[in-house]
Amino acid sequence: MEKVNTNWSKQDTFCVSTFTAGMENQRKSASGPKSLSFNVGDGNIPMFVELQQLVPRVHGGLHFGEDVFSAPRDAHLRVVWLQIARWINFEQNYNKVEQRFTEPHVSPMKFSRIAQLCEQIKTHGKVLRTNAATLGQALDEVSCHARDSSCVNSQEELDVLRAVLLAERWHPEVKGCISDVAEFDRYWENADPVGINMVEKARRASTRCTTIQMHRQTHHPYYRYNHLITSTLDPESEACAVLCGTVEFLQKPIIVLVRLNNCIEQSCISEVNVPVRYLFVYLGPPPAGLKYDKLARVFAVMMGDTHFCSRIRDAYAADDILDAVDIFMNKALVMPISKFASPETLAGMVRQIEAYKRELEQDSGGDQTDKAALIPSHSKETDLRSMDLSARKVSAISIALNDSALRELERKRISSIGVTKVRKKCMSSFCPPFVDLARGFKPWLRRMPSDYTDAFNKDHLATVLGSVPFLYFVNLAPTITFAALLHAQVDRSFTISSTLLSSGICMVLFTIFSGQPLGFVGTTAPMFILECAIASVAKDAPVDLKLLRFWTAIYCAMFGVLFVALNISALINHVRRSLEEIFNTFIAFFFLLKAVFTMFRLIPAGPKDSSTEAQLQFTHKMAIAGATLFLAFIKVHFCLCLANIKRGNYFRRFIRKLLGALNIPLGMLLITALERIFFRNFNLPKVSIPPSDQIDTSQWFGFPDLSGLTNYGKASPGFVHGMSVALGLAMSVIIFTEVGLNGITAMKNKAVKPNIFVMDVILMQIIFPIVNAVVGWPFYSGSTVRTVSNLVALVRMDRAPAPGMSHRVIGTIEQRVSGILVGLLVGLSIFLGSILGHIPLAALYGMFLYIGVMGLQGLQFFLRVLALLKRRKHWEDWECVRGLPGYHILVFASIQFLFIGILILLNILSEFTPITYAGILFPIVLFLYGIFREIILPKWTWMGIYLHQLDRKHKVNSNFGRSTPATGRKFSTAARKSVAVPLSDPAALPSYLETEKESKDMVIPWDADYSEESSDDEEGVFRRPWAI
Repeated sequence: MEKVNTNWSKQDTFCVSTFTAGMENQRKSASGPKSLSFNVGDGNIPMFVELQQLVPRVHGGLHFGEDVFSAPRDAHLRVVWLQIARWINFEQNYNKVEQRFTEPHVSPMKFSRIAQLCEQIKTHGKVLRTNAATLGQALDEVSCHARDSSCVNSQEELDVLRAVLLAERWHPEVKGCISDVAEFDRYWENADPVGINMVEKARRASTRCTTIQMHRQTHHPYYRYNHLITSTLDPESEACAVLCGTVEFLQKPIIVLVRLNNCIEQSCISEVNVPVRYLFVYLGPPPAGLKYDKLARVFAVMMGDTHFCSRIRDAYAADDILDAVDIFMNKALVMPISKFASPETLAGMVRQIEAYKRELEQDSGGDQTDKAALIPSHSKETDLRSMDLSARKVSAISIALNDSALRELERKRISSIGVTKVRKKCMSSFCPPFVDLARGFKPWLRRMPSDYTDAFNKDHLATVLGSVPFLYFVNLAPTITFAALLHAQVDRSFTISSTLLSSGICMVLFTIFSGQPLGFVGTTAPMFILECAIASVAKDAPVDLKLLRFWTAIYCAMFGVLFVALNISALINHVRRSLEEIFNTFIAFFFLLKAVFTMFRLIPAGPKDSSTEAQLQFTHKMAIAGATLFLAFIKVHFCLCLANIKRGNYFRRFIRKLLGALNIPLGMLLITALERIFFRNFNLPKVSIPPSDQIDTSQWFGFPDLSGLTNYGKASPGFVHGMSVALGLAMSVIIFTEVGLNGITAMKNKAVKPNIFVMDVILMQIIFPIVNAVVGWPFYSGSTVRTVSNLVALVRMDRAPAPGMSHRVIGTIEQRVSGILVGLLVGLSIFLGSILGHIPLAALYGMFLYIGVMGLQGLQFFLRVLALLKRRKHWEDWECVRGLPGYHILVFASIQFLFIGILILLNILSEFTPITYAGILFPIVLFLYGIFREIILPKWTWMGIYLHQLDRKHKVNSNFGRSTPATGRKFSTAARKSVAVPLSDPAALPSYLETEKESKDMVIPWDADYSEESSDDEEGVFRRPWAI
């Protein structure tokens, strides 16, 4: 083959030399008008591309003899257009053996094929811009071009070509052959195209009269298209059909791009029901070194690129198509074929592909993230325009390679920030008083109506009502567990009935009046620790517990008013991911340690004496402890198995989702059944709740003696009020921290309504503590674990993702109805005592273990610790360690581990030592970590370079759809045995290893040849459902 000169220069990093520069100078300017505009906006319209190959329908169907030319109409029955590939973000090839489409994958191409296509387009290419309103009119212009360019020699050949172009289409996922009856009749019977012009035909004998009869059988329009694929497309999508094949009587190839000025609606040529904008026809005589399906596939791959499609939209001549190919090659990544390639080695290319994408963005001048990232995080908040010019001229390379440059930049940055500017910033954040409340009141009122109307939207109502049973069990199980712990370890006045009632009422009130109704509240681990500390102080003083709780709530409310007045809620916008993870790790370890410690306390120390009764009692307690441990671990393993099934691919998605939603209640049913069957005579401890027919309303409330508020007993007033102030401050900080993280968690799944955090602070830090202390209910705070479950239940996913694309979160149903219903059900659970009384406490301990294990999964801190236990070559599994030095990861993880260890130590001290109030010091530890992270670590030059990658600010509503800017002309060259991969999702790279095959000597099967020189369709190798 003659070498083709292209405009891909040798300056690109990824280059191999087959093509030389200068092709553009050698091109002859095509006749016809030229468009000087570049329609970028229209080029961004999503494009569905499908490749159709001309295959025989009967034996010898591609061999046209004299009998065919004497009756050209019969050629319509001899062949069929078979869909062999389609593109929706990724490529899918039709496997004729398995009768299905392969898995979606990135499209590789051989550079030799690109060169061949460019040569063929240069020689035979033609662009037709037409106002054709039907498929037959557009294909008729292709036939006329074939006649005018001497591709056919006679009228008979022209008629046969028309019949071939109008042959039926076989889409594997649409039942039967689809043809354009009206267009066929127009050319052969002079009939007007009326009625439905697409029908589905049953299999039939190859007779002319039967064919004409079947052509007139219509079918319901619903069955003409692949509606499953159509539903995955954007409503503004358009289609491009690429037709290729061998026609033996052609004198030379036909390469025609038909650009329809008006899209063809509801055409049989496409598998999907979207308007058809382009037709690319590539037909030719029996190949002499050319494979038309492979060359046409190259054009189909390029049509999936928005920049290429933009140029094609404005194309008037073949020269414009070649220009579009140059633009496409600017963004293509060249990868040589290696003998030792494997899916694992190709997966390692992900980092190089991401780096290449960033390089393209930097070349376009649109992305400055690398340079900005090297500056400490708090410096990004300053106005760089106000800094001295010399402070902004330090290059990113100097910063990365020279520590002194980084110190110099930091010194100049600090010197450019005046004290007055810092003072003004602090004053604007915390003054005037109550400004956050004033600013948030109107948005809070404005979102109220939509929080109720959105729940009853016809698209949301099923999801909202379906989430109520799941969320009910999610809230009921921990409420009962904490109620049992409060009753056993804090005070006997905290009954399960009162805790259920108070939890339901507080949940309903919070959902109605909160600024973020997606958050759930209830008893949490820090609040349980606080309750234990208050009880310990009251016991040691001694002072009445209800009196101490009342004064603690009063001082907590005072601190809450101070927090609202000083607008402290603004601090929640500066929460780092590492701080959130330290808190979540502490909560996870609390659940684990609390369950383990409580169960091991059931093990007796030994028999009191050597009497038979003491021995039997000791044996009985040992049996209870062993059975409780056994059932608890059965519960946690059962729930973990259901969680793995939900994340796996067993069963259908609906069943997996149902098993995941009913995980905890199914585990409780299992443990209850095992206890009733195998351990019935063990008298295992169960949930202590009055039966339904023995409800005692006096247990629902525990009012303190308000007349004796100044009766401190043996304790001095100073001690009581001093401890109340300390406990109230600790309580206010705990509530502020948990409610803030709860609000951040509720905004993760693309929530769009405003999060009025100050309203949550008023409810949880001022109103609820006083109310709960007066009526004798436990103190409550924001529960992030239950809020995450609420987000999972109310998340909105795209129902029909395109092939190769995972289900994507498109938003959250932000409403208040489900929370109100769940709160009502939790409160009404006090009337289910006869049922709840059968649940063993082992099931609740197992639930604590399960929550603790699941809480550690997915944390970046936990993943980094696991990565440090592996060799570096296995780090590609996690994004949080990719591209970071090992020593920096080790140091940062060690710092986090130190603070987490302090928190766990405080928890152990409060559990096993007399200083049970040590656990309430955890907010101080979090505060110290925040200071250390924001002030000390950025000044550490060695760590500061990578600190922005190790710990980013928590993004409440990330932008997932950042578009890649257009690139400048950066060309590349490649050898014949190289593969051009258009940049798409790098994670899909290894999947195309199993889709295409070029030669048995190559380990990487790049380019599939489903048809060799002798067609497998002719030899009957494949089962052909499209054949007669």
